[in-house]
Amino acid sequence: MLSARTYTGIIHAIGRHLAGLMAVFVVILLAWSQTVSTAHAAEFRFGINAEVSYKESEAEVKRRYGPFLDELSRVSGHKFVFFPVYSDRVEQAVTGHLYDLLLIHTHLALKATREHKFQVLGFTDDRKNNQVYFFVRSDSAVKTLSDMAAGEIGVPGLQSWATATARSTLKSAAIANPKLEPTRYQEAVPIMLELNKATAGISRSKSLVDDYVAQKKVRVVHVTPPLPLNALIASSAVPAAVVEDIRSAMTGMAQSKAFDSMAFKGLRYSADEQRSLSDFYQ
Repeated sequence: MLSARTYTGIIHAIGRHLAGLMAVFVVILLAWSQTVSTAHAAEFRFGINAEVSYKESEAEVKRRYGPFLDELSRVSGHKFVFFPVYSDRVEQAVTGHLYDLLLIHTHLALKATREHKFQVLGFTDDRKNNQVYFFVRSDSAVKTLSDMAAGEIGVPGLQSWATATARSTLKSAAIANPKLEPTRYQEAVPIMLELNKATAGISRSKSLVDDYVAQKKVRVVHVTPPLPLNALIASSAVPAAVVEDIRSAMTGMAQSKAFDSMAFKGLRYSADEQRSLSDFYQ
């Protein structure tokens, strides 16, 4: 028969063994929870070119977009790290897949979906300057878009949204190879007409065009319907579930004050709009 001391020893041994098993269980549980937490808190690199100007520092751009990214993170449940993408780096950002998400001009975003398998998450709902104005000198004989085919058309840079939209508009009017004369600044386009360097010009700046019309220096021939200036796209590596989370968050952020300091009032998505814009900018 075992003594009381022996029973006590056995009980203590069993206790130590259970304590050891419990410690191992706790370690495993903590490791598992850390893994889940890390997966949930995965960060996505968010590159932004929309309305990013060389006149602003990176800190200024980040301050402007900060509230939007903070709220998008809160509503979607995902973390986003901000990166400004200046215009001369957009192509590299796309071809090099440098960011998980990119907010760039619509025509470039749609090109990225065709050539680099990006996914469209949404299009911007812009406050202004999302139409292209085609104008000529007040004394010009040009009356229609078709009349512009014979002369040079002043444009604000060959890669700009306005130029891409104008080119697609002219293509729709059966002008396949318009003679585009680029200049670096859109403010210079009306001056090109004054100096007879172009017979027509384009701009997305309503205030600029209105000013020259008021001075009776130009006459507007055609205005495009409003079109989204920018689109949010995601790399093919971003999971479909995350894409849907972000689209849902954009819907939930309608009328959000996070957009107050930005050039657009929100982001929207529909497959029909994507198809229509893809056909237009093709």
